[in-house]
Amino acid sequence: MQKKHKIGLAAAAAVFVTVPGGLLVTSQAAATDRDAERKSLEQAAEDVFQRRADAPGAQWRNYPAPAGKVWNQADARADVTEVKKKGVRFIVDVNEFTTPYTSDTNGRKLAPTTPYVGMYRLVFERDGDDWRLVQDLSDQLTK
Repeated sequence: MQKKHKIGLAAAAAVFVTVPGGLLVTSQAAATDRDAERKSLEQAAEDVFQRRADAPGAQWRNYPAPAGKVWNQADARADVTEVKKKGVRFIVDVNEFTTPYTSDTNGRKLAPTTPYVGMYRLVFERDGDDWRLVQDLSDQLTK
């Protein structure tokens, strides 16, 4: 009877040792998945901002270029600050950093100008392996 009791205790100890390790591996995998999802959403937001910056009527083009220069292009970057999952939708708080560039009238001597920054709350849904922008809730950030 004592031998069975010792075997039972050893088995219970093995379960206690392996279960936390298993949970640790599972939580690390979940954290890795969340990180990959966050980076993917960040790229989706960056794509949205870059499309806006590349548009002929982009907001930054409304301002006069510095003397002797013309507007050339802009580079947009996104920085996700928060992600909330609501069913199949992901509500993403993100900062936009867009840097317009000027050049001479021949398109040479590309030079960055002061970047502009914006805060947005965007809603995305999965669209296959990509993301689809569903809604812009940025007005909620100012309330």
